[in-house]
Amino acid sequence: MKKVDELMQELSTKKDEVRSLLNENKVDDAEAKMAEVRSLEKKIELQKQLDEEEERKVDEKMEKTTVEVRKENKVDVEYRAIAKHLMGKELTTEERASINVGNSGAIMPEGFVNQLQVLTKGFPSLKRYTHVIPVTTNTGKMPASTGSATRKLAKLAVDTEMVKEMVTTAPVEFAVEDFGKIYPVENPVLEDAGIELFNGIIAPDVAECSVNSENAEIIKIVKDNAVAGATGADHKAIIKTLNTMVVPSLKGRTVILTNQDGYDYLDGLTDSQGRPLLSDSLAVEGGKVFKGREVVVLDNADLEPTTAGKKPFYIVNLYALVKFFDRKQYEIAVSKEVGFTYNQTFLRVVERFDAVKGDNRANYYIEL
Repeated sequence: MKKVDELMQELSTKKDEVRSLLNENKVDDAEAKMAEVRSLEKKIELQKQLDEEEERKVDEKMEKTTVEVRKENKVDVEYRAIAKHLMGKELTTEERASINVGNSGAIMPEGFVNQLQVLTKGFPSLKRYTHVIPVTTNTGKMPASTGSATRKLAKLAVDTEMVKEMVTTAPVEFAVEDFGKIYPVENPVLEDAGIELFNGIIAPDVAECSVNSENAEIIKIVKDNAVAGATGADHKAIIKTLNTMVVPSLKGRTVILTNQDGYDYLDGLTDSQGRPLLSDSLAVEGGKVFKGREVVVLDNADLEPTTAGKKPFYIVNLYALVKFFDRKQYEIAVSKEVGFTYNQTFLRVVERFDAVKGDNRANYYIEL
C-alpha cells in the first residue's frame, strides 16, 4: 500500500471522529480534532506531489533506457545484417532496411565512420589541416578562388561606378579513388560478427592505415609543388621565409611540416637567455609552435628521411594548397574463394577520397 493511501485512511478515520464529537456536542474537542484533519490534508497533498515527482523520474529513466536499448539494438541489427549479407544469408525485412548495399559490398554504418574519426585523432593526420570538402559523387568539379587583384572595397558616392571585377576562380576537378585493405577472418567469427568485430578489431587498424594513405597523398602534393624558401644554414631561414615569403593573408593557417629529426633540431634551439624557442601550442593538445606557427611532425620514413645531415622543413598552408574531397564512405566486401582451404573469409574495406592541388602561394621547402 502506498503511503498516500495510508494517510487517506487515517484522514477518513479522523473525520469520523470529528462527526462523532459533534454528535456528542463536544464542540471544543471537535475543533481540536479538526485541526488534525487540516494538518493531515496538507500532509496528503505534499505526499502526492512527492509521489508524482518520483514517478516522473522513474518514467524519464525508463524512457532513457528504452532509447538507449533501441539505439543499441539498431547498431546490433546493422552489423548483424552486414555480416549476414557478406555471408550470403537471407536477411529479415528489418535487416534489409538497416543497411545500404554498394556496387560490390555493403556500406559501413555511420557509427563505424564516427568510430574511425575518434580513432584517427590519435595519429598525426594531415587531413585536419587541409580544406576538407564532403562529396556525394565520385567525380566532379568545384570552383576555387585564386584571389583578386583589387584588395579593397570601393567607397561609394553619387554617380560613382563600382569596381568591375569578378573574383578569379579556376575549376578544380576531382576523381574519388578507392583505397583499401584485406582482412582474413575465420568463418565462425564472421557468422557471429557484431559490433566487436567491426568497431573493436577492424576499425583501429583501418584508422591507422587510413591516416597513412591520406598523408601520403597530401605529402605528394606538397613535395611536387614546393618552391625554395629563404636560404640560410640555420633556423633563421625558416623565420625569414615566414616573414618575407608567405603572404600575410595565408600566414594564419601556415604550419611548419618536418620529420622527427627536424623536430629534434627545433626542440634544441634556445634564445640568448637559454629559453627554448619551441613553445606549447594553445590550440593543439601536446603540440608545439615555432614563431607562432604550429610544428607538424611526421615519422622520418613517412615524410622523408634526413640525408647527409640535411633535415627537411616545409613551410606550407595546407588548407590553401590541398582540396581534400572526402566521400566519407567505407565499403566492405568479401571473397570466400581465396581463403577456402583455411576456412576463412577475406574482408576488403575500401575508403574513397581524392586530394587535389589548390592555391600554391604558401608552400616552401628548406633543408637545414
